[in-house]
Amino acid sequence: MLRILSAGSTLHGLRACAPQFEQAAGRCEIATDHGHNILEKVKRGEAPPDIVVLPADMIDELAARGLAHGKTTLGKVGIGGVVREGSWTPDIGTMEALRAALAAADAVLLTRAPTGDHLLDVVGRLGLAEKLVKRIERFDTSSRLNLALAARSGHALGFGPETEIRAGTGVRWIGDVPDEIQIALPYAAAMLVASRETAAAERLLALLTTAPIRAAFARTGVRF
Repeated sequence: MLRILSAGSTLHGLRACAPQFEQAAGRCEIATDHGHNILEKVKRGEAPPDIVVLPADMIDELAARGLAHGKTTLGKVGIGGVVREGSWTPDIGTMEALRAALAAADAVLLTRAPTGDHLLDVVGRLGLAEKLVKRIERFDTSSRLNLALAARSGHALGFGPETEIRAGTGVRWIGDVPDEIQIALPYAAAMLVASRETAAAERLLALLTTAPIRAAFARTGVRF
């Protein structure tokens, strides 16, 4: 069985392609964790999977350490806004509009991931730190953020990776944050040197470069 371990932002694209993966490479197990957790586990040699899908710089680090090879570039995942389905639709497309939307929000929901830290810094840069200090809520994952947002009323505004927002239920993607503060992380896949499923892993990595698979990833919010 081919074991694939993915950061959250590419998980939904992988799951959407699972039937094609199994047809090409045999039975596959797709699991997820925070990217930094995956990186550290692989570096420690803790029950390594066969393939990892991570931000490209993490793949490069594993390759430099002699732990991974066969880097296969995927697309980029940007960050944007999310609201409860059926609630308001604030404009966040410019810095001025984003500032107004943040100021008007009943609550601002961010993850504890690096993108959440980045957006917390943006709140400060916009001069809203004091105004929003009691309105900001942090969540360990985008999935938990989506669940919390879907369950509340009012004009709450959340932010996270596009792929994870689009996978949520009861929430709606409202667009990218402005280019000035956008972080569109490039993602890649690679086979771990410790893998015993070399042939199957190579077939799957090759499949990731095909048009149908990339189209499936694009539908989840990965951009090419």
